[in-house]
Amino acid sequence: MSTSLGTSTTVEDRPQARRSGLVVTMKTWWLAYLTRRMKRAAIIQLHAMSDRELHDIGLTRSRIVQAVRGELDHRPFIRQY
Repeated sequence: MSTSLGTSTTVEDRPQARRSGLVVTMKTWWLAYLTRRMKRAAIIQLHAMSDRELHDIGLTRSRIVQAVRGELDHRPFIRQY
């Protein structure tokens, strides 16, 4: 007499799980690639702007990469007298 505990997994279920895992991984990589390309394009476009245009949008050349990455602190400076 044999007793089986738990659910049995058929051989057909395993490849499907692997494929779905591969699809999720590929989508993640693709989105990361597209995000990197869009950020790089934004950096190139901002570097192509004049200093005056950058000043108009509140940016300096040295802070372009930080702005594109979202690392800038947008809170106004508070002066303490």
